[in-house]
Amino acid sequence: MASSPAISIAEMRRMIDNKTSGPATPVATLKKGKDGEIDVTTEAIDALYPPVLAKVTDELKPVLIKTISDGIGAEVEGMQQAFQQEVDTLRNKIKTDRENLESSFGKLAGDVTALAQQVRPIEIITRDAEAPVKLEGVQHEKFELLLRIVGANLPVFMVGPAGTGKTLGAETVARSLGLDFYAISVGSQTSKSDIFGYQDAQGNYHATAFRLAYENGGVFLLDEADAGNANVLVGLNASLSNGYVFFPDGKMVQMHENFRMIATANTFGNGASRQYVGRNQLDAATLDRFTVLTWDIDDRIEEAIAAKAPNFGARWLRVVRAVREEAIDRLELRAVVSPRATLRGSTLLESGVTYEDAVQVALIANMPEAEREVLLNIANATWAKGEPKRKNVGSKTQKKIDLDTLLSVYDGDENIDAEPKEEEM
Repeated sequence: MASSPAISIAEMRRMIDNKTSGPATPVATLKKGKDGEIDVTTEAIDALYPPVLAKVTDELKPVLIKTISDGIGAEVEGMQQAFQQEVDTLRNKIKTDRENLESSFGKLAGDVTALAQQVRPIEIITRDAEAPVKLEGVQHEKFELLLRIVGANLPVFMVGPAGTGKTLGAETVARSLGLDFYAISVGSQTSKSDIFGYQDAQGNYHATAFRLAYENGGVFLLDEADAGNANVLVGLNASLSNGYVFFPDGKMVQMHENFRMIATANTFGNGASRQYVGRNQLDAATLDRFTVLTWDIDDRIEEAIAAKAPNFGARWLRVVRAVREEAIDRLELRAVVSPRATLRGSTLLESGVTYEDAVQVALIANMPEAEREVLLNIANATWAKGEPKRKNVGSKTQKKIDLDTLLSVYDGDENIDAEPKEEEM
C-alpha cells in the first residue's frame, strides 16, 4: 500500500470547518500479523501522543527528580567543599598577612621610636631661665636621666669606660640648667688644697673651682674620681651632707642653692680592674653620698661620630667594633677600645692617611703586644669586606687634620655635631 503524504491537524480542522471530507492521510503502516496491515494516520498520532507522553512523564518523574536531585546534591556538595577550601585558604592568608603586618608595624614603630629619640630636641625649662634651653643633635641615652638627677639636686657618680662622653655629658647638663661649669681632674697627687684652696706665705687665699661653684652656684665636675686619693675625697663628705665648708681663708661657707656635684669614674670605686689598674678603692662613706649612674658606650653616639666622616666612617666603625669585641669581650685584654678610636681613625682616613697607618696609630698600637697580630688580622679582614671610594681626597681637595680634635677627642669639649672643615690644597 502506497504511503500518502502526512497532513497536519490544522489542515484536518480546516477541512472539517469547511465541511469538506476526505480520506485520512496515513503516515505509517503497521503490520497486523497475518490478517493484514493498518495505516497509522496523523490524527491517530495526535490523539495518542498526549496521554502516552503524560503517562511516560508520570512514570519517569520520580526517576528524573531523583537523578536531578542527586546530581544537584553532588554538585552542591562539591561547590560547598570548594567554597570552604577557598574560605580556609583566604582565612589563612589573612592571618599570615596580619601577622606579617603586625610584625612589620611593630618593627617600624620601634624604628620610628628609636629615630624619634635620636632626632628630637630636648627642651629644658628652669625656674630662673628667661627662655627654654633646646639641645639639638644626638645625646647619650642616659643624658635625660642624668639631667633629672642633677636637676633634683642629687650628687651623681657617673661610671663608664673611657671615651664614652662623661665629661661632655656633665658640661651639657650645666649648659642645660643655665649654670656655670667647673671641673678638676684628680689623681694620686691631688691634695686637699687642690679642692679647698690654700693660703700662701703672704696670707693670700687661692680659690679653687670647687670653692667657686660651692659658694656662687654651678656644676662642679670631679673627673677621674676613682684615680684620686681616697683620703682627700673624704673631705668632700661634709660639704655634701652638712651643707657648709670651712675653707682655709677662715670663712664658713654655706652651700649655694644652685651648687651641683658630679663625679666621673671608670670603676665603681672598688679598686683596680683589669683595664684600669691605676684606680683606687674609695671610702664607702664617700660613695654613699652619690647616686650611681652607669654610663656605657652609646652606639648612637659612636655612629654619629662615624657619620661625620662620610667616606670611611661607617667602614672604620665596623673595624673598631670587631676589634673591641675580640679584645675586650673574648680575650679580656687589659686594653681600651673607646669611641676615641672611632673618631681618630675616621678623621685620619678622611684626611688621606692610608688604612695601614690609621689602624696602627689609632687602634692597634695600645694593644698588648702578644695579641696585637691577632687583632690586626681581625681588623684587616673586617676592613676588606667593604671598599667605598674616596671622595674629595687627592691632589685637588683634602680634609684638614684637626689636631685639637685628635687631642681632646670625644671625652672633652668635642662637639660631634660640628661640620667637618675642608681646606683647598
